[in-house]
Amino acid sequence: MPRIATVFDLDGTLADSITLIQETISLAITDAGHSAQGHTIRAMIGRPLDVMLSELTGHDVGHDNINAMIKAYRTAYFPAVEEAGASLLLPGVPDMLERLRAAGHAIGVVTAKTTPGAEHLLEIIGIRHLVDVLVGTERVQHGKPAPDSGLLAMEELAVDASETWYVGDATSDMAMAIAAGMKPLGVTTGVADRDELLAAGAVAVAETPAEVASIILGSRESVTR
Repeated sequence: MPRIATVFDLDGTLADSITLIQETISLAITDAGHSAQGHTIRAMIGRPLDVMLSELTGHDVGHDNINAMIKAYRTAYFPAVEEAGASLLLPGVPDMLERLRAAGHAIGVVTAKTTPGAEHLLEIIGIRHLVDVLVGTERVQHGKPAPDSGLLAMEELAVDASETWYVGDATSDMAMAIAAGMKPLGVTTGVADRDELLAAGAVAVAETPAEVASIILGSRESVTR
């Protein structure tokens, strides 16, 4: 049988980190003399940080002010993650990953975080050992919703798009999955609700990690019967 895989977003999908990110971005923007509504920031989480900050403040990507806000964000974010610790792990995630691995799925993570930031969070929440391939946004030319990071993950996992699910909580996740030819599965544990995810192209939407595993494994069983 072909090699199969499930690739996940990180924030809002495996980690309950959306509120922490929103608050830290808001602080970095405010300290730089800008302002943005919390719901506006939240809706953009899942896209590369420099792109988010550019759209929120009007500065071009690469501008000194953007770079300063990124530095301020990371200075506050990493200690906040350390303080929150394992509480950032979404309930049911380890069991979900174990079920998928037991069924023969390779596991990947594709995130708008940098690879070091993603490594740090995965270690903090205790699931790094369950992830076979990790692609941070700095590893590709174009971050989500472009397909680049999804394509790289599939290349490193040695899987075809037709045999690969992508699970995420944001509409940008669904857009990336579709652009890369992956099967998009939405989860309501992060920034987007069911209707938004379906409108963005999700083939199904789950409310819990257990439901994610059941949808993916049930789909596989229906194909192979």
